Amino acid sequence: MRIPRWKYTTVTKHRGMLFFILIPLLVSGVATAQEGTDAQHRLHSLSFFGGIVEDSQIFLSPQSPDPVERQANTDIGSTFGYGLSYRYRLFSTVALQLHGEYVHARSSYRDQVGTKIENGYDVWIAEVSGMFMLPFSSRRFEMFVGAGAGMYVGRRVYVIADVSSETASSLPAFGIHVLVGAEYLLTDHLGLRADIVFRDPQMSVENRFPLSTVQSNGVAYPLETSPFLSHVNLNGNVYAIGISWHF
Repeated sequence: MRIPRWKYTTVTKHRGMLFFILIPLLVSGVATAQEGTDAQHRLHSLSFFGGIVEDSQIFLSPQSPDPVERQANTDIGSTFGYGLSYRYRLFSTVALQLHGEYVHARSSYRDQVGTKIENGYDVWIAEVSGMFMLPFSSRRFEMFVGAGAGMYVGRRVYVIADVSSETASSLPAFGIHVLVGAEYLLTDHLGLRADIVFRDPQMSVENRFPLSTVQSNGVAYPLETSPFLSHVNLNGNVYAIGISWHF
């Protein structure tokens, strides 16, 4: 019997798409009001980030009828992500941000007979945020809060005895996020920035192996050649630091 696909992602997709579409529409209505922008602030900035994703898991049987089996997962733990953000200041206290990020993680172990088994994922992130500068900010130092929506595209990496599974299909996930951060301008153009992002995206991915079995250390490992479903979940906070360029 074929497992129904995208049960989780399809439910959340339409909600996420609504946020993803509405946020830029809401801020675009005030984008032409440049007379409200404080002259001491430059309109554009680019920020380059490196950050730590606090925690992540891969759920192995997300559509099992057994509730215990549904929660079975491989804990990947914390990992690193790298990103680029573009911020456009609508007013002195309001900005729109577009953010792209790549998160990469691998975890491996050896079973009882010494065969290496590797799990991991690659996730590509695109987010849009509305940002609001807190009132005690100054020209050199700003603290801000924000919220928005994002699209998340992922793939699972699963290797048994050097045989890698292939991505059979993957559906983008949509979700919301909240962020807080601070920035200090070293010069009129160059700044240091730190962000904390709260988000919980979960992507549905199907993999399959190109072989039905593999021999390793005297043991025959059966491999699944039909697509099998996994959920890649990034449920940890993101702690990021980077540099910014204002122009």
